[in-house]
This record gives sequence, structure tokens and C-alpha cells, in this order.
Amino acid sequence: MARFLPFDPSHDQIYEEYQVASDSLNLDTVAFDYVLAAARSGARMIVLTGDAGHGKTHLCRRVIESYLGYDEEQARRLINEACDGRQVIRAAQDAATTGALRIFKDFSEFSPEIAAELVESSNDGEAVTIICANEGRLRAVLASDAAGSYCRELLKSFETSFDDGKASRDGSTHIVNLNHQSTAAGEDGQSLGDRAIRDWTSGTRWRACADCDARDACPINRNREMLSERVDSEVAGTRKQKLRLLFATLERIGYVITIRDMLMAFAYLLTGGLKCEDVHRMRKRRKRGWQQSYAFYNLAFEAPDTLSKEQLNRLPLMQQLPKLDPGRRAIREIDERIVNQQEIFGHGQLDLLFPAPSESEEDVIDAADGIDEIIGDPRNRKQRASEAENVTRVVRALRRRAYVDGVANNNLDMAHLGFPYGADFLGIVHDNLDAPARTLLKKRVIAGLHHIQGLQFADQTPTLHLVDPAFGRSMSGTAILAARIKPADVDLIRLSEKWGRSDEVPHHVKTSVDWIDRHVVLRIVDQKDAPHDLLLDLMTFDCILRAAAGHVPTKFYEHDIRRVASFLGRIAQSAHANSDQINLIRDGRSQTISIDGSTIQVGAGA
Repeated sequence: MARFLPFDPSHDQIYEEYQVASDSLNLDTVAFDYVLAAARSGARMIVLTGDAGHGKTHLCRRVIESYLGYDEEQARRLINEACDGRQVIRAAQDAATTGALRIFKDFSEFSPEIAAELVESSNDGEAVTIICANEGRLRAVLASDAAGSYCRELLKSFETSFDDGKASRDGSTHIVNLNHQSTAAGEDGQSLGDRAIRDWTSGTRWRACADCDARDACPINRNREMLSERVDSEVAGTRKQKLRLLFATLERIGYVITIRDMLMAFAYLLTGGLKCEDVHRMRKRRKRGWQQSYAFYNLAFEAPDTLSKEQLNRLPLMQQLPKLDPGRRAIREIDERIVNQQEIFGHGQLDLLFPAPSESEEDVIDAADGIDEIIGDPRNRKQRASEAENVTRVVRALRRRAYVDGVANNNLDMAHLGFPYGADFLGIVHDNLDAPARTLLKKRVIAGLHHIQGLQFADQTPTLHLVDPAFGRSMSGTAILAARIKPADVDLIRLSEKWGRSDEVPHHVKTSVDWIDRHVVLRIVDQKDAPHDLLLDLMTFDCILRAAAGHVPTKFYEHDIRRVASFLGRIAQSAHANSDQINLIRDGRSQTISIDGSTIQVGAGA
């Protein structure tokens, strides 16, 4: 696993071009199945787009093997020698197909103008063309001065895929956007992350550990035992489920996790950057107490002392995970159990032993007993600081262990990660809210939208009131309204539902990649216009429901508040109000002002 960490020269083998067949980790993805099926069904063009690390080159190599009949070593040679888009790769002599491929492995190797000319010339029907490019480069090439009608057609297909969720419109041109690919998609251990962990915690690669004299004191082996289904399939399954939720939550707040990021992260979580010789050396200095820093659930959120800040910066995912650290969030129900009730975790577990603040290096604190062994009798400032530091370190570790072990109710998982309304978000994306629950949730969302506009009501109302955008956000207790939206015209749906069901929409984006819904859609229906849709990621959704509770940190959520307010303002602006009547909110109550000739009449609002 050391070769998946950017800490030594062997790291270059994580890149497809430098791998050898014996080292490769082949994960079957939905994208691979889709591309292979498209090639076999007569596709003319397949565009693989996405950030570096999603596995575009890896996909091309696998397609060369499966579609053209080459073995892995031959396919890797062709990737390095014949995938600049200028050559056509024919099927192997003994292959069962007569197909051919033209592959642009990397658009960045050409200027946009030259790349556009190559794309135009590839439209000859001789071979299936596969283009690999990140989104920015793809747009630059297809919109360059040298782009012709074929490039413009590709650009239109690419841009409309964001609006209608179709990977292909005609079965001839396919857009596979790997930025939609999720490492956390799939239940019952079938996600890409689950399969990678299962591969790394089983098999012959751990055979050498059986006879190692440091096995019982090795944090790497302990991490393997905690995540291995062969040791305890039920508990290991729970822990992988919590890691899967952790990664899915990152994706739902806008971070794109590539397969390369995932593999580097899991290699780090299992080893902490240690090698066997490091474990033997550290064990000689101290037998127990240091290993807890290398427990996978601590490594996810806090780096050990043996890693420098520069090394950690080479792991992009490790810069993001600490945002979700459950160890920094106090939930009374959980803390009562892990600190006071005790007996939640077994005694003597290697990952729960901490060095004791004593002169003896062999004294340890067993966190399975909560913090009882830490609390002493400090007599000066230094001792008080040391006691506070030990309590903080142990309690944070216990909270993290409680999260990955599923000690609390599953409904608290998202709160544990810092999103108290995350369970509501998941209720929408998993489509498991019944009608009453959905109605109550919509009512809370409407209250949040009112708060964002500065509206205050004496009584909670299910009707969505929109402030006239000409008057901006209400701050004075009086607001002029542009429109009222009935509760039935406000809805919360999954993004994939906005695009249509995958079994009804040909070449739906959900069928082209490993998919999870990362957004819910706030849909407001104006009877005079088409529905207005706003995509809400987990952060924006949390912002709205925090506002519904009465307060939202405006500085922290400034971007989200501005985006939601702008969306509501556009709807309000398109509303056609009666010029003879003004609707307003004053002192928390709705009123109307009507003009009848020279008489102004004030009455209660609708």
C-alpha cells in the first residue's frame, strides 16, 4: 500500500502509465460497463470527462482489453504508444470482434486548435473515438477557433447533459461525466470504497504478518483487523458503512472525490504512512500507548506526529475530512454512554490505549474506562493543562470510535458529522419520507426561506411569501410582497428525479457512472411559467433549515444565502401582481392596501 502514498518514489505506480500488471487494482465501475456497451453497440464518439484521477486512462486500457481482445500488458503498452488520437487501434488477431478504437488519452498534449482539428477529422466512422479530457480543457477545445460543426455538436451534447441528465441523446455520441461518479455509491458493501478496502484487508498480502513478533503491537495490523470481514463481518460492515457515509457527505457538500484520492486515502487510513520497519523501531521505544494515533478513525481527522504538514498536503482528501470530525462535536446521548456508562468498548484494545501522564513509559490509560484514569489531582498550571489535553485527546478518540462503531442511533450520524438536519436531506435523496413527514419538512423549508428574506410572522404560515425584489431584504418589520406561493406548489425532489427515472429515460446519467444524489431540488411552480428549480447541496439545505430554526450564521453561509435570495428574487420578479393592490407584511401580519379612486383601503391579507 505504500506505493499509493505520495511519500516515496514508488508512488508513481498509482498512475496507469507506470503500473505493472501484477500491481494493478482493477475495480469494475458502472462507467466501464457503460463505455464497453456503448462501443459494442456502434457508438461513434465517447467523451470521458472529469478531474484528473477519476481513472479515464484506466478505463481506456480496460476497454482495449475487453473490446479489442488484448491482454493487460499489451493494452498498457498501447496506452503509452498508440493513444494520441492520430492512430487507429485494431482488434487483436484472435479477438472475437473486428472493431477498432481511436483514443485521445489526454487533450492537454495538444493546443486547443490542433485538438479541435483532430476531433473534426475523427468523424469518419472508421473507429469508435474515445476522448479523455477534463471539463475546462474539453470546453476550450470544442469552442476554439478551429472547431467545426462536429465540435459544436459535441459541445451542445455536453452542455445539455447538465440540464436533462442524458449521457446520450441519439445513441451515437455519449458523454460520460466522471465528476458525477461517486466512490460511496452502492449498498451492502458494493461501493468502490468498500471493494477497495475488502481487497486490501484480505488475501495473501498479509501472510507475512502471521509470523511477525510485532503483530500484537502493530497499528497497521489492528486497522486491518477492524476493517476486515474475515475477523468480524458485522462490525467491519458497520465501520465501512460509516466510512462510506463520511465520503458521501463530503461529496454532498461539493467536494469531488476521485478514485485516485480514494485509494491514497485508504492506503493512509490503513497504514498512517508507516512501514513495517517503522513499527518495529517505534515498538522498541515504547510497547503500548502510541498506536492510538494510527487508528484509522483518528487518522481520518488528525495527523500523527510522525507526518509533516507538507506530507499531509499531498493527500487532498485529508484536507477535507477534518471538517466532518465527530470528535469535535458533543452530543449528550453519545457522551453519556462513552464517558459515564463505560463498558461500551472492550478493555485492552490497542487503539484505545493512551500514554499515561506519569514518569513510567509503560503506564497506559485504557479509554474503555472513559476518563476515570485521567482525572487526578493537578497542583499547578502545567498539570492542569496536561490533564485537560489528555481528557480532550481521549474523548475525541472515543467519539470517533463511537461513530464508526455505530454506538448511537443512525439518526444521529449526520449530526455527529456536523449536519443536524442531514437526516432530512438523506430522507429526500433516499426517498423514504412519507407524506406527513414531507409536508412538515416543506413547512420548515418555507419558514427558512422567509427568514432568509427577512420576513417575520406572528404565526407560522405554510404559504411561501416572496418579497418584492425592488425593496430587497426586509429589515424594518415591514415588507412589500410580490407573490404568494401555495404549499402544494413548493416541492423537494432528488436531482435524478428532476431528470426523470432512469428506467424511462434512455442513457440516463445514473446508468453511466456509480451514482449518488448529491443535490436535492427546491422546485417552485408558478402557474404562469415553467417550474423554477434550485439545486441545494447539503450545505445550502442545512443553511435553510438553520434559518427556519430562527438563526443562521450569515458570514459563514453568505454565499448560500445570496444564492437562495437571488433565486427567490427571480421568481418574485416574474410574478404578475395586481397594480391596484399592494400586499405587505407588517409587524408579523399580512395586510393588503387597495386603491379605490382617491380612497386607500387597508385590510387583512389573504
